[in-house]
Amino acid sequence: MHTHRTALLIGVFLLAGSLWPVANANAQPAPSERAGDIWDEDTASPTYPWWYRWLSDEMVDRIMKGIAQRDPAKARELAELRKKDPEQFKTELGWHGRKEIEEISRERFEARRQRRHDDFVEWLKTNYPQDEAELAKVREKDPQLYVRNLEHLLERYGRIFEAYSANPELGDVLKEDYDLRKRRDEILQQMRRERSGARRHALGTELQDIVARRYDLIVRRKEIAYEQLQKKLEEIQRLIEESKSEIVKWQDAELKRENVRKRIEALTEGMNRRGFKWD
Repeated sequence: MHTHRTALLIGVFLLAGSLWPVANANAQPAPSERAGDIWDEDTASPTYPWWYRWLSDEMVDRIMKGIAQRDPAKARELAELRKKDPEQFKTELGWHGRKEIEEISRERFEARRQRRHDDFVEWLKTNYPQDEAELAKVREKDPQLYVRNLEHLLERYGRIFEAYSANPELGDVLKEDYDLRKRRDEILQQMRRERSGARRHALGTELQDIVARRYDLIVRRKEIAYEQLQKKLEEIQRLIEESKSEIVKWQDAELKRENVRKRIEALTEGMNRRGFKWD
């Protein structure tokens, strides 16, 4: 019972927090991917629903099973349509299998959230084992306390954890900087209480080293950000050059005449066979 409650609370917390971004699945194609035919926009593939991405045969069978339980006749009709017209079958499946599709989507979403939770706890165990050990102690005993503690740890380390996923070097920089800031605060507290001049001097020397090292880390963090921006800029420049080349290509008068002729032929194909008269 405790395990179930813990999993539920973790799921609710991660869902509400939106802690981990999802990659953009609607990215536009690069010019080179759409430059083959100037008429591509007229014949582009239709935009499919989001759930098409994971629609395997196994998932289709599961959806069909649910439909069959509610409406056996419709399930038989869809089974025939699946053989004759797969694309229309998917469209109909979306209408009649909405309940199963939403159920599968929730399961997949929760599975991703759970994987991210497990990844974070594993990362915590490697990098901050004491924090992970304290967290593990309350997981079964007090699920609500576990979620609160998890929230605090995510607030503290979430940025570092995410950085490791995207750029391990940046993760190392952020982790070292966090540890140094923590030690800096400890030293400042000790210096306020310390009465020994020699000890205060030693703490001051350590503080100076920490501040100097943090300066280097901040510079490196900015360098990494610059390098990432540079890569993005280079990619944008590449797309600009490709787009420019594409425009120059299609501006050629001879190529225009040839493409217009072919397009007219494609649009009017079969009309003359049906007795179509231009004049």
